[in-house]
Amino acid sequence: MYGRTRSFFIEGLLLPVSFIYGIALRMRNALYALRILTKKSLPCRVISIGNITLGGTGKTPTVIQIADFLLKNKRYPAVVSRGYGRKNEADIVAVSDGKAPLSDAAIAGDEPSLIGSKLPGVPVVVGRDRYRAALFTLQVFGPNTIILDDGFQHVRLQRDLDIVLVDAEDPFGNGRLFPSGILREPLKALKRADLVLITRADRAANLGWLKSVIRRKTGARIFTSRHSPVDLVDIRNTEKRPFSTLRGTAVLAFSGIARPASFTALLRSLGADIKHEMTYPDHYVYKKADMAAIFQKAGDVKATMIITTEKDAVRLKTLDPEGIWALRIELKVVETEEWERMILGTMWTEPTVWTEPTVSA
Repeated sequence: MYGRTRSFFIEGLLLPVSFIYGIALRMRNALYALRILTKKSLPCRVISIGNITLGGTGKTPTVIQIADFLLKNKRYPAVVSRGYGRKNEADIVAVSDGKAPLSDAAIAGDEPSLIGSKLPGVPVVVGRDRYRAALFTLQVFGPNTIILDDGFQHVRLQRDLDIVLVDAEDPFGNGRLFPSGILREPLKALKRADLVLITRADRAANLGWLKSVIRRKTGARIFTSRHSPVDLVDIRNTEKRPFSTLRGTAVLAFSGIARPASFTALLRSLGADIKHEMTYPDHYVYKKADMAAIFQKAGDVKATMIITTEKDAVRLKTLDPEGIWALRIELKVVETEEWERMILGTMWTEPTVWTEPTVSA
């Protein structure tokens, strides 16, 4: 769906399925509106970070940025995620206790593992049922803020701040619902958002037009951000090099993420000479044969560096390959002061009401 060959024929065939999916969404929302299905609340603040499209909007760097900011401001956040692509998504698993990793990427999922590795002091827990996972997190780690990773569609759990991410490079795809398009919900769902964060805003074709589309759907405050490179790190020995090393360097790039074209475009913007790009499915579990093919291709195209993403690097740890570098990035919000006020502002109201007894994993 992202950066790959598009088929209008297949999109048309999938339209009836998208129609049924849309009906199911409306029925679910109606059941919550009529209180036939009830929402659950937690005895702490809940900040949800999500989107209305399928992956690739930058949720992971946003979660890291917000959690790090709260921690530096003497809050005690914890991250609760589903952990897509792990062995058993039904299990509630502690990924990190804020001091050390407790589970590897196969059990925890690549994104939660990456979040845990970059956030010392912040516990990370995964579970398909985010409410039960949050209860477990509260019992074991006692945070005063739950950051709900990919939580916009998880309407069962009440939240105090709903942040929705929109990718400026490809905000809404063809405008159709999954599976004929990339929309998880119709654009009118943006009205539930408290904040909208446009990611990769520096790469927008027409930022003014995108903001106007969003404003027609929601009264939420709109922020803009960019993915800022930090450095390159050898995934085996953690040696670091400045990202300026990429300038003029012959590179083989590979990734298994939702939007591989965005990663390659970022490398090119840093001056890398991309000799070849290899793409794999999102959350792909690499094998030794894949590494052999990558190194073989790098030799064939005379690439002097092999570069991947931080998320892919997490999945490569068990293979321990030598000579692969990960580009580290961080999220930078343009309207920094107001953004930080909004994030901290969620902390000052009274806590929500406890509605459930304790639960164990």
